Amino acid sequence: MTFLQFTRGPMARGAAALCGAALLAAAPSARADEAAVNTVYVGVAYLQAHSSLPDLSGMNTPAGLNLNVGNAATLGLGFVHDFNGHWSGELALGYPPRVRTDAMGAAWQKVGVQPGTGVTDVHLLSPTVFMNYHPFGVHHRIDPYIGLGVNYTRFTDTTALSPLTNAIGPTQIHLSDSWGAAAHIGLQYHFDRRWSLVGSIAVADVQSDLTATTYLRGSSSVVVMQGKTHINFHPVVYTVAIGYSF
Repeated sequence: MTFLQFTRGPMARGAAALCGAALLAAAPSARADEAAVNTVYVGVAYLQAHSSLPDLSGMNTPAGLNLNVGNAATLGLGFVHDFNGHWSGELALGYPPRVRTDAMGAAWQKVGVQPGTGVTDVHLLSPTVFMNYHPFGVHHRIDPYIGLGVNYTRFTDTTALSPLTNAIGPTQIHLSDSWGAAAHIGLQYHFDRRWSLVGSIAVADVQSDLTATTYLRGSSSVVVMQGKTHINFHPVVYTVAIGYSF
């Protein structure tokens, strides 16, 4: 029997069939064991402001008017892409929270506003991009990480509240957009290859120029008072979320 005859015989065909079946059976298992490279997470984010600002100043603005920026909780969202080894990229988002600003300082009584009263509301749109380093590797079950990035904050739906407008007249509030550095630390615990628990603490350089313009009652063009200040928000954001990897 020649070698050519042997490879074409029943035994050879049976062996080939067995090998083929084994390869087909193994293929789904190999794919199932591949590490997921993308993660989306959804949870709760708590924004804690540690704002600092000089008193408002400008046309007909009494001395001593200051503001206190409040805290807010919102829905935290994010997308993470794992690179090879110890690095990942992250886009951190959130449903724009409403942040209330209160009058601070006894001088507010001069314009008819009680100190501690809410005077403005604003919503924050604040996406942040991070590059993260994972010392144990991106697929480790217990996965601490640290990241640096860039934050963009836009202030929308800014509203002067009735305690302010009733006291001094119709007022328009404007806050400039902010770009700044950001950093965070976090921990991701993988229950399995799909589901995980994520916790992080983030800080960012968020600053804005505030302008409050008050108009004559019944007129939208005659300005009777205008105050300006520069706010450094010093935000700290705490996030706890559930992640799904794919």
